[in-house]
Amino acid sequence: MRLPLFLIAYLLAEIAAFAWVGEKVGVLGTVALVVLSTIVGLWLVQRQGLDALRKVARATPGEAPVVAWDGLCLATAGVLFAVPGFISDLAGIALLVPPVRRALLGQAQRLSGTRFTVRTAGGGMNGGGTYGSPARPTTVIDGDFVDVTKPDQGPTLPKE
Repeated sequence: MRLPLFLIAYLLAEIAAFAWVGEKVGVLGTVALVVLSTIVGLWLVQRQGLDALRKVARATPGEAPVVAWDGLCLATAGVLFAVPGFISDLAGIALLVPPVRRALLGQAQRLSGTRFTVRTAGGGMNGGGTYGSPARPTTVIDGDFVDVTKPDQGPTLPKE
């Protein structure tokens, strides 16, 4: 029930922001600002997204949750910039600022009562498992195999 109320309040706030900006700069200025903010915002997200991908490639196990959180925040900022509106653009700009992302990560960890971890299917820095956990000794067995079973001869009829 809270989500629809929040959505209605958000939409009313966006309409009020459009009206206020439209009053200050006119209709064409408002449309130009919306288009310009979308283009510039998506460009910034793309640029920072590429930086985030580079950081993922160099991330140490302890940095992996922060890098994953940064990627999530940048993706959210991209969605916010794609939505026409001034309030969503301000929220997107806020998500582009690294200290804001760190503060939100700390808040999310406090609200959930846990620290975030990134799990891998295997082969990570610690041989799989949870990033940030101490490295465990692992045994890797490398080998090849040959299938020695006989191919199926097909169905046989019972003998009478």
